[in-house]
Amino acid sequence: MINRERPQRRPFVPRRVAIILLAVLLGALTLAVAIPLLTARAPVDVPDLIGVSEAEALVRLAQDELLAEVTERPFDPSPAGTVLNQEPTAGSSLIEGDTVLLVVSAGSEEFVMPDVVGVSVRVARAQLEQRGLTVRIDPVESEAPKDTVLASNPAPGATVRTSDIVRLTIAAEGSATDALLPYSLQGLTFVIDPSAVPSGTIDVSMEVARRLQSLLEASGATVHVSRSAAVADTSPAGRLAELADVIPAVVVGLDVAQSGASGIRVITLSDAAAGAAAQSSAQLADEIVAQLAEGGTTSKRATSGSDLVLQAFPAPGIRVVLGLDSNAEDVTLFRDPAWSDAMARALYRGIGERFGSQ
Repeated sequence: MINRERPQRRPFVPRRVAIILLAVLLGALTLAVAIPLLTARAPVDVPDLIGVSEAEALVRLAQDELLAEVTERPFDPSPAGTVLNQEPTAGSSLIEGDTVLLVVSAGSEEFVMPDVVGVSVRVARAQLEQRGLTVRIDPVESEAPKDTVLASNPAPGATVRTSDIVRLTIAAEGSATDALLPYSLQGLTFVIDPSAVPSGTIDVSMEVARRLQSLLEASGATVHVSRSAAVADTSPAGRLAELADVIPAVVVGLDVAQSGASGIRVITLSDAAAGAAAQSSAQLADEIVAQLAEGGTTSKRATSGSDLVLQAFPAPGIRVVLGLDSNAEDVTLFRDPAWSDAMARALYRGIGERFGSQ
């Protein structure tokens, strides 16, 4: 019997072709795994850009592989190009390539004072504040329709700059000296901290506190007073215990000096002690000093490195020293209910100008 070798079949896919196909598949698989790894974007913490220049903000974002979208806020008193706001806020987590929204100041500018005489105070205020002006209202008794603008200072046609103060004289019913325009303070929470006074001393800090509380609550605000007849511990720590869980928008301390200079002082914490609230606190203090001056009362600005109650809250805060308890002139004023009422009204107007709307 003859053995015959069968001829070898040629492979369906040549060996060389198979090797090439396998290499291609392995390469494709490698790329499929490597590309996502190579293109993966790392998480980035958003830097704090508030207050820096636009140019510096863009450099910082570029260093963190972040993009920027910039919009300008016109008529802002800050130097042109200063970053006023950012979104997301500093410390937020983004991915490389994400965008941070920046609002920068377009700077102040000079322009001609608009003529708002004869229009309603609401229309005039809106028109002027839209141009970046700060509006103050001076009501006077007049036969003109109530709330009509009678005059402006600066006058129409004068040159003004963004953030300048414009005073509008408006028609009011009744006695101009008694006019107190209400502010809307809906949704705001206030802390009033009248410090304790020695036994036998006129408790003028509480007298002013009660009057201020009534004015604020009538404007829709929520008010917490740190001291009352039910509070046994009237020390700063004891008064703070009465304010547990309170998150105020503004803190107003009232005090009577036991030593030192006489007269009224409006005190804010130093910048280091006040932190982020330093600027707002200073602006509130300046406004209250101005309101007191309008009523004929002289006061001084001062700063303090510590105040247990003011430092307990991250909100704007001031402490008003109403006078010296050993000064005869100050004590005479403490006994006058009309004086306490005038103090409360000046504080209310200062708060309303800074944090309220009419």
